[in-house]
Formats: sequence, C-alpha cells, structure tokens
Amino acid sequence: MADTAETLKDNTWPERRRGADRRSGEERRKRQEATDFEDRRSGKDRRLGDRRIGSIRIPIFAKLALLSTLLIFLIILSTSFFLLERQKRQFVGQLINLGESLVRIVSNNSRDKLLGEEDLALFQLVNDVSQNEQVIYALIVDHRNVIRAHSRIEEVNKAYSPPKIRKVLHRAKDVMTGYISQEGEGALFFRKPIIYQDINVGQVYLAITQEKVLQNIEDARDFTWLLTALITLLGIPLSLILSMYFSKPIRQLGEGTRALGMGQFDHRVKIKRNDELGDLAYAFNRMAEDLELKEKIKDSFGRYVTPEIVEKILANPDNKWLKGAKVEVTVLFADIRGFTTLSEKKDPEGIVDVLNAYFSEVTEAVMRHGGHINKFVGDEAMAIFGAPVSNPMHARAAVKSALEIQECISRLNREDKFGKEVIQVGIGINTGEMVAGNLGSPRRMEYTVIGDNVNVASRITSMAKEGEILISSSTHELTAGLNEFLYEEVGRVMVRGRQEGVRIFRVLGLLEEED
Repeated sequence: MADTAETLKDNTWPERRRGADRRSGEERRKRQEATDFEDRRSGKDRRLGDRRIGSIRIPIFAKLALLSTLLIFLIILSTSFFLLERQKRQFVGQLINLGESLVRIVSNNSRDKLLGEEDLALFQLVNDVSQNEQVIYALIVDHRNVIRAHSRIEEVNKAYSPPKIRKVLHRAKDVMTGYISQEGEGALFFRKPIIYQDINVGQVYLAITQEKVLQNIEDARDFTWLLTALITLLGIPLSLILSMYFSKPIRQLGEGTRALGMGQFDHRVKIKRNDELGDLAYAFNRMAEDLELKEKIKDSFGRYVTPEIVEKILANPDNKWLKGAKVEVTVLFADIRGFTTLSEKKDPEGIVDVLNAYFSEVTEAVMRHGGHINKFVGDEAMAIFGAPVSNPMHARAAVKSALEIQECISRLNREDKFGKEVIQVGIGINTGEMVAGNLGSPRRMEYTVIGDNVNVASRITSMAKEGEILISSSTHELTAGLNEFLYEEVGRVMVRGRQEGVRIFRVLGLLEEED
C-alpha cells in the first residue's frame, strides 16, 4: 500500500478556482482575451503546425471587388472585340460586293469597245471606275493578255502578269475574288472575263484596298480599349459597394462567432435582410439566445448543485450517468460542536449568518481539493472525494481539505467573523467502497453515496472533538505512505452493524509544519 501511495504521490489533483478566485460566467467572459478570428485553426492546421502563417490573408470584400471588376473588364472587352470582328467582316463583305459589281459593269460595257479597238472609250470606262477612292487600279486586257486600258496610262500596251493570289475569298460563275499583297499591304483582287458570243475576248482586273476599313477598325479598337478602361474604373467603386454588401454581414457573423467563443452570449448580429444571409443571422441570434439561456441556467443552477453535477447534467441530459454504481471514494463529515447551545444564544438571523459563513469556508476548502459538497444537514456538511469526478488521490484530497477547514475556522474565530461566538468543528473521514448514484423521485433528485462506509464516516465524526480530525484505518493506509501528514492512533471503536472495531487515527497536521 505504501508503494502504491508513493507512486501516486506526484499525481496531485489539479487546483481549481474556488471561493474568491472562482469566476462566474459573466466574469469569465470579461476576463477572456480576444483571439483574432484568422488565428483560429482547425484540427488539421494545428497538426500541421504553423502552415497558415505563411499564407497571405485577403479580405473577402477585396476578393469580391476584384472578381466583379475583372468580370466587368472581360465582358466589356470580349463583347467589344466580338462586335469589332463582326463589323470588320461586314465591311470586307461590302467591299467584295462593290468590287464584283464594278468588274461586272466594266465587263458588260467593254465588249464592243474591245472588239472595235476603241481604246479611248475603254480608258474612259476604266478611269470612271478608278474614281472610287477604294480602287487601287483597274485594267482591261485582250485575249493576248495585252493591256488595252489601265487606270495608269503608262501601263497601256504592255503584257500583263496577274499578281499571285494568296487566298481565294469567293468564286462565282463569272467573278473570282481573292486576296493579294499590294505594296506590302493586303488588297482585294477581282477578275472577270469579257465574253462575246461565248468567246473570251479579254479580262477585267480590279484591285481594291482595305486600308480605310482596317484603319477604321483600328480606331474603333483603340476607342474600345479606352471605353473598357473607363467603364472598368467606374465599375471599381460599384464593385466595392457590391462586395461590401455581401462581405459586411459575413464579417459580422465572424465577429459574432468569435464573441460566442469568448463566452459573450449576449452578443447579437444586426443584419436585417430578407435573403439567405438574413436567415443565417436570424439562426445565429437564436443560437446565441439559447446559449445565453443555457449559461444563465448553468450559473444559477450551480448555486444549488456543484459544478461537476451541472456539467454532467448538461452533457448527458438523458440521465444515464446518474444510474447507481459501486465506487471507491472518501467521505468527509464536518460538524459544529455545541451548536445547540449556540442556537439558544443567537436569534434566527444570526444563526443563519453564522452557518452561511461556516458552510462557505467548508465549501471552498472542499472544492479547492476536487471534492463534491453533497449536502448540508443542520450544522453538518457532507463532502465526497472521488465522485462524481474521478480522483485517484481522493483520500489525500480529503485529509488536506479537512486541515484547511480547521485552519479557516480558526482564522475566522480570530477575526471575529462569527461575532462574539467561537465556532469549533469536528471532522470525520472514511474511505471505502460505496454506491454512488442519483436518488429521489422524478420531481426531486439528489446525487449522493450510500452504504456501510458512509455510516462509519458519520460515526467517526460523532467521536471527533472540537478542532479534531479523525480518520479511519482505510484512509490512513492510502495516505500514510505519502509521508505528508502526521498521525496519532486513537484506538478501535465499535460501529453499529460491524462485529469488529474500526481503527481510528487523529490527524495532527502536515509533516512540514511539525518540522
């Protein structure tokens, strides 16, 4: 047993806030430090360490603004260039129709003149066509491919070599339309035979420039870039407004979540919108109200039931944890000596004040060492160590709590906290197997322990004198090996229901104090 106690010596029960240091729900919420929302990490992030530290945080409103601005830019730009390309095709189609019409006119009016060798009339015909600013040149050749009329008169009577067609754009029954390079620039080229009584007597050639059309398209493209940039700049503030419209409620919900995480259950988000975000805000506020109500119930309930029981009730509302079970625990009884005489000397209000001061000290001492105040009966307090919250060092915690109770009572007597009266307390402690569970009726339940060992603890308490702490041999066996307390054996006492007597020890104090 001593070896076991030595092994458990360092496994001290963690100190918990009690008494003046114990905080209510409101105090906990006020004392909690704020944690930046972005620093709250998921379990995966915590396992991966500081992975999120290197990432750049971009607010959601900035992302929405950037995305909406980019969409505006791309939509306007793509639409504008689509329209420009379509307009270019229309202009080129108009030029093709113009060229085909001109070569047909020249071909139809040059048959007789070409056969009659009326060169002046042919020149006049070509010259009239060339007056159009889109026409680069026009010419008529005979069946020997000799130029009979040309918009450039110096080319007349020369053999004509047609330019290389880079791409055939259109081929009708009598007109061929192609694409050629003319002095480094692209041009439309037209060719139509001159037919007289089904005989090919010559050809009409015509070249039309696209420079003006392309220049107009280029000017329109520049204007499109300018217009796109202007609309994009105007769209930036609109995008910011739109992004703030969506990001503001999200930010409020994030702040609300952080407030709830800090215990500020009275926090509400003010989002009055008839959409999904409004529904989310309404649900969030309902959740906050429920949490606030739960916290108020917990704080209020904790005045009548110990925090351990409150936590178990809230965590397990189905009451499965309250079913009876055998546990090894330590029970402590503390009883005022001479309370009957004290009651005769003081008025009822004074007696209540004395008892409240006394029970407060007992409660704080018990709870500081992980114990559970089970009940107050008259001037007697009953405490349990090791249940409902398990504590392998329950015997040690009970003895330390008893010493602290006696110390607190002595201090209060010196400070005249009980008025002119001097309070003396006797304490009895026993350790053993007991039945722990929830006893009572469906209307009134109480968590407690029952069994022969409870009766032994009560019997030992009745033997304790003023300022005395008596413990059973079972409690002594669990704590003697710790070399922490100083004991004195009292002897054996008979307990009703037992054939053999129970060895009793008196706790004199801590070994450090005696040294």
